[in-house]
Amino acid sequence: MGTTNSSNDTRARAKDLAHDIGAYHTDMNIDTVVKALTDLFSLVTNFRPHFKIHGGSQTENLALLNIQARLRMVISYLWAQMLPMIRGRQGSLLVLGSANVDECLRGYLTKYDCSSADINPIGGISKTDLKSFIGYASRAFSLPILDDFLSAVPTAELEPITKDYVQSDEVDMGM
Repeated sequence: MGTTNSSNDTRARAKDLAHDIGAYHTDMNIDTVVKALTDLFSLVTNFRPHFKIHGGSQTENLALLNIQARLRMVISYLWAQMLPMIRGRQGSLLVLGSANVDECLRGYLTKYDCSSADINPIGGISKTDLKSFIGYASRAFSLPILDDFLSAVPTAELEPITKDYVQSDEVDMGM
């Protein structure tokens, strides 16, 4: 569920991982949904928020970051409820979260984003232990694609990427 703020590298890693583990993969751009909400806000308030890098305030920046994260979760639940039916099956799927314990303990999360899933498999695991496990899984399960995740800068990619700036979760958290 990328936006214009998502890199091609992140999209490729997701697609490659899904392929390597035999999972379904859908690459979708949610810019139209983000734009619909910001357009609605602008219509009602006569104010258009901007990212900090485009002259907006910290408040505007945070709101624009958070709406993307929250929309991803809303869309995840829609997909989880509808995809089994689309595939001719009964029931619904579980939505997995991706917030680790370090982010939770530091308060580096958005209410109703990836911290609000049905199950959060890494919710009690530190970043250090998670990185160790990913390295182990890469070797133990012959999934070299996981090494690409270890070398990538941890980022939610919610801010515009420029020649001089790429959002980093660890920098944002002061780590």
